[in-house]
Amino acid sequence: MKQSPITKPRAIVAVINDLVTDQRVARTCDTLTSQGYKVELVGRRLPHSLALQARAYHCYRMRLCFTKGPLFYLFFQIRLLLFLLFKPKAQLYYANDLDTLLPIYLIAKLKGGSVIYDSHELFTEVPELLNSPFKRKVWLSLERFLVPKVDAMITVNQSIA
Repeated sequence: MKQSPITKPRAIVAVINDLVTDQRVARTCDTLTSQGYKVELVGRRLPHSLALQARAYHCYRMRLCFTKGPLFYLFFQIRLLLFLLFKPKAQLYYANDLDTLLPIYLIAKLKGGSVIYDSHELFTEVPELLNSPFKRKVWLSLERFLVPKVDAMITVNQSIA
């Protein structure tokens, strides 16, 4: 009788940058890979993005119509949600920063799986939002709604937690 191969648990890691120079995310993916996960990293492709070096995990970069502003964030959220919707279920969904958390959370709830939120900065305090009360309020509302619902949260220091 043939034994079926043991399948590795899947982890999907999302970030809003182009994946080329983000060493913190690369270390996260390397760590998950070393822990036995089959990792897929998803980010975005910019018009002048450099080629990615070979990695121990699969990388996918989405092309978007917009590269900045509210429409960029809206389309990124929609595109990431659709991308994740058609992927096989993962056991772990990992959101890097608040701008990837909504699609990660929605897909994890739809398909099942744990959500890790890695907050590299206090997103709602970035300079781009401090001078824009409406945009800041939108992100604060998302943060207040989603953060209590994640399975685990990683921050750079206790003051962000």
